Amino acid sequence: MKNSAWQNKFDNHLTTGFRPFYFFVMIVLMELDEQKWTGLLWLLIILVLIGFAAATIYFERDNKDLAAAVQSSVNYPTPARQPRLYTVYYGLGVFSPTNIRIHVGDSVKFQNDSDTPIRIVSDRSGGVPELAGLDSVNDVPSKDSFTFTFTESDTFGYHNGKNPSEEGTVIVRPQ
Repeated sequence: MKNSAWQNKFDNHLTTGFRPFYFFVMIVLMELDEQKWTGLLWLLIILVLIGFAAATIYFERDNKDLAAAVQSSVNYPTPARQPRLYTVYYGLGVFSPTNIRIHVGDSVKFQNDSDTPIRIVSDRSGGVPELAGLDSVNDVPSKDSFTFTFTESDTFGYHNGKNPSEEGTVIVRPQ
């Protein structure tokens, strides 16, 4: 068996306790050709990944802080949803977003970013407003806003009272 320069250098640094392991590794390396070496490398990578997975499972089990954090999300209900304020912008004859989804109790602020006044009005069904109260009553001047809080779940249409073809929809979901 012929030793290379790196083997001789490695031999000089080994203590006698590591010699049996060293000889086993050297015998295996000498017996393997390049294709087997690649397969052995992949096997080693897979074994290391399995080791990491096993260590994670093992140490996770004994970590009381981690176990408490996981259980807290399971045992406690989420807090009640707080009402939110959404903004619908009006400009260049268009409401943006045209359709918006909110929950009961949320408010929508209709912001007039155009140069002309608008009037927010609920769509009508059979001559009756779909949502009583969704009416800005007066014009909303340029750069001003009108805010409405939705207390019922349903789909409500609205439009600009000055130009009914400029319209939008608010979809109100239950709390």
